Amino acid sequence: MSYIPPHLRNSSSTTTVTTRRTQSPPLTDTNLSHSSSNSTSSATSSSSTFNSLSFRTSASVARTISVPQPVFPQWTPSDRVLRFTPDQIEEIRSQLKINVSVASGSPPAPAPIESFEDMCLHQNIMKDIAHHEYTQPTLIQAQAMTVALSGRDLLGCAETGSGKTAAFTIPMIQHCLAQPPVQRGDGPLAMVLAPTRELAQQIEKEVKRFSRSLESFRTAIVVGGTKSADQGSELRAGVDVIVATPGRFIDHLQQGNTSLSRISFVVLDEADRMLDMGFEPQIREVMHNLPEKHQTLLFSATMPVEIETLAQEYLINPVQVKVGKVSSPTANVSQVLTKVSESEKIDCLLALLVEDASQAEKSNQSFPLTIVFVERKTRCNEVAEALVAQGLQAVALHGGRSQSEREAALHDFRSGSTTILVATDVASRGLDVTGVAHVINLDLPKVFSVEIFLVI
Repeated sequence: MSYIPPHLRNSSSTTTVTTRRTQSPPLTDTNLSHSSSNSTSSATSSSSTFNSLSFRTSASVARTISVPQPVFPQWTPSDRVLRFTPDQIEEIRSQLKINVSVASGSPPAPAPIESFEDMCLHQNIMKDIAHHEYTQPTLIQAQAMTVALSGRDLLGCAETGSGKTAAFTIPMIQHCLAQPPVQRGDGPLAMVLAPTRELAQQIEKEVKRFSRSLESFRTAIVVGGTKSADQGSELRAGVDVIVATPGRFIDHLQQGNTSLSRISFVVLDEADRMLDMGFEPQIREVMHNLPEKHQTLLFSATMPVEIETLAQEYLINPVQVKVGKVSSPTANVSQVLTKVSESEKIDCLLALLVEDASQAEKSNQSFPLTIVFVERKTRCNEVAEALVAQGLQAVALHGGRSQSEREAALHDFRSGSTTILVATDVASRGLDVTGVAHVINLDLPKVFSVEIFLVI
């Protein structure tokens, strides 16, 4: 099905088909069928948000385009895993501290697998896993990957830094390899939506990491801050996977640069953060227009009511996988709350970090990597300038900076040439920065979980 924007759906030349949400039968190669819409009221609400948007196409009427049907091959793990008894499976989950739940009447979830070899992945994917020296799946990978490989919908909750990105990236590539090849003008086979440019860039790198040995495998990143025309050219050439922020992806759908017609694997990453940032209408608009047959994976660091509602509407009998305690800090993080007046905050911060710098110098060690979160862009610049004035290496990261400036700031921080990153909550989720010793919230987060879920 080609993407049809809301303002064209009621025209006389366009027919809109609404399917009802139904319970999925036991999974086979042929019955992985998903409803493109589950809620008339939500679809109407979403459409009203977008009815002022224009849609450029070579004709003013919707055209029927023949596209290959998606393939959902039957996946089976190794014989060793197939011999696991239900008691053995539960014992493994207990040892790994993985909580798995399924709806009443649904088939049991696949067993967790503690080795990549037992997952029976494509040989090229295995080659890339070995190349990057991945020796054993992380906890979320051990269970989430088997669910995704089996074709089931997934609702995943895991601590930041748990290896979640690879948990959906590897099964997504495996799924794409089973599909008929992408031709020029084809839409992508798989789509990942993420809340920020930085997270989208990290996900794209992970996709490329595990598709390194696949010469014809193409990935596109669609985010703001870069030239839309260049992105459009890449999309029109045909790609296997698209990683995007919701707003920019909608822009390209409207411009006719891509379509949803061949998407059969969908990932909503950091879904709670996307809702916090106001992307719910765009998410619903995309989900409402997906082809009937598709698999959906939703990952969220927290589980508010809004996420549960989204999952109920767009996931069919999902397997829910939780690793660690949802909405809590990771075990290796100690937290300290210091109460100071608003006027004293920056002076207190400067004193704290200058003391850290002095201690590091006395012990002949490097200054510990530190992230300082603030609420506003102007305050971000003010704090960074104050730190630099004290002789500290600091850089600001916020949405008001250009894409090249943001990338340079992150590069300098990751490499250690800049040791203090002052940021708004644009950097509060999913950044792949290792070795961070301190995270300071100069302004208390509006959403408490923003402080908790950081890559440290």
